[in-house]
Amino acid sequence: MSINYQQGQAPLPDLRYSRSRYLWLLAMLGGILLLGLVFLANRAISNRNRTSQEGGLAPAALSFQISQTGVDAAEPVTALAGDGAFYVAWVNHDAKQADVMIARFNSDGAMQGGPIRVNRHAGVATAWRGDQPSIAVAQDGSVYVVWTARVDDGDKHGTDLYLSVSNDRAQSFSGEVKINDDSQIGAHGMHSLAVANDGRIYVSWLDERDVHTPKPSSKGEGHHMESNRDLFIAYSTDGGRTFSRNRKVASEACPCCKTALAVSREGILYAGWRQVLPGNFRHIAVAASTDGGTTFSSPKIISDDRWVLQGCPVSGPSLAVDANGKLKVLWYAAGEANAPGLYVSESIDKGNSFSPRQLLSQEIVRGTPALAPGKDGAIALWQGGSQSETKVSDFGKAGSILSVAVNAELPAGVVSNGRLFVAYIAKEKEKRSVWLRKV
Repeated sequence: MSINYQQGQAPLPDLRYSRSRYLWLLAMLGGILLLGLVFLANRAISNRNRTSQEGGLAPAALSFQISQTGVDAAEPVTALAGDGAFYVAWVNHDAKQADVMIARFNSDGAMQGGPIRVNRHAGVATAWRGDQPSIAVAQDGSVYVVWTARVDDGDKHGTDLYLSVSNDRAQSFSGEVKINDDSQIGAHGMHSLAVANDGRIYVSWLDERDVHTPKPSSKGEGHHMESNRDLFIAYSTDGGRTFSRNRKVASEACPCCKTALAVSREGILYAGWRQVLPGNFRHIAVAASTDGGTTFSSPKIISDDRWVLQGCPVSGPSLAVDANGKLKVLWYAAGEANAPGLYVSESIDKGNSFSPRQLLSQEIVRGTPALAPGKDGAIALWQGGSQSETKVSDFGKAGSILSVAVNAELPAGVVSNGRLFVAYIAKEKEKRSVWLRKV
C-alpha cells in the first residue's frame, strides 16, 4: 500500500490483498500506537521528576526543582561530603516567619529522602539575599549549619546566631547552640563557617554590639546606609556543643557584605571581609590565624580597587584553599581602578602577600560570588547580566565562562563525581523556588 504524501491521503485498499496482509497492517498500527503511549508515559515521568522531592529519584533533566512547589524558597547554599554526596540548604519564607531546610544528594544528584527543617522551632529563622545560611561537613560526616534567628523586644529588633548539628546525614538535627555570647539585642549576621581537618569549627560574623547608630547621610548608595560593624570569630572544639569566647578581629567592616572563612589542610584559618577605609573606600581584606583562631595577623588589603560607595554593595569575598595551600580570593569591585567586574587574586605565602588582581569577567555582578573547590583548583559561580543569569568559570581553563541558566539568582555549587552541581533561585512572578542543575 502506498501513501499519497502530496494530498495526505491513502488510496483505497486493493481487495485482492490477502487477509493476512490486513492483519499485518493492523499489527503495525497497533505497534505504532503502543510506542506513542510509551513516549507519553516517559514524558510524564520526566516532568514529575523535575519537581520531585521523594528520596532516590534521579533527576530526568539537567535542572529540577528541589524546594516544595508553591512555597517561597530562597538563599541556597551547598557543601560537599567526603563520600561524594553533597547537601543543599535553603530558607522557606512565609511572611515574617522562615525555616532553614536541608536535603542530601548522592554523587549523581539524586535526592536522598526528603528535605527536613534544621531549626527546632518552626518559623524562628530569618535570612535575606545578602545573608544565607552557612553549611559545612566535617571529615567524620557531621553536618553543621549556621543560621540566624529573629530577636524582638518591643521596638527593638535583632538577630542571634545558632549552630545546628546532624550526625546522621541530615536525617535529624540536635538542638541548636547559640554562638554570639552577648545578650544585647542587635545584629549578628553576614556569617560564614569552616571546619578544619581536626574537627575544629570556626564561625565568623559581623556584630554591632559595640557599634553606635550612624549619622544620617544624604549620599546613601547601594544597600541602605548602616553603621559599619565589627568582625567577630568564635570556635568550637567539641563538635559544636560549646563555643569559645567571641573575639573581635577587625572593625569598620562593610555592614551588609558577607564574611568568608577557609581552612588549609595544615590548619591555617583565613578570614575575609570587605573593609571600609578612610574616604569610604570599600576593599577586600584577609587575615590569617595559625593558632586555631586565637590570634590573627594584621589584615591585608587584597587590591586597591578605588571603590568609593556611600552605602553597602551587598557583596563580600569568597575564599578557597587548594591541596597545595594556595589561597584564592574572589570578589566583585566597581571602583575607579578598573571596569566593574569579578576579580581574583592568590596568595602562596599563607596570606602574607597577594598577586595582582586578575579580571575574571567584566560585568555587573549581584550578590556575593561563590567558589566551589574542585579536583584541579576551584570553580567560580556568580549572578551576572541583565537576565539574572548564573555563570561559572573553571580557574583551570583560561577564559572559560559558561552560562548555566537564566532566571537563576545567587548560585552556590559543589563538584562531585567529576560534575558541577549548581543550586540557584528561580522566580515566577513574585514567588521564588530553589533549583539544582547538573553542569
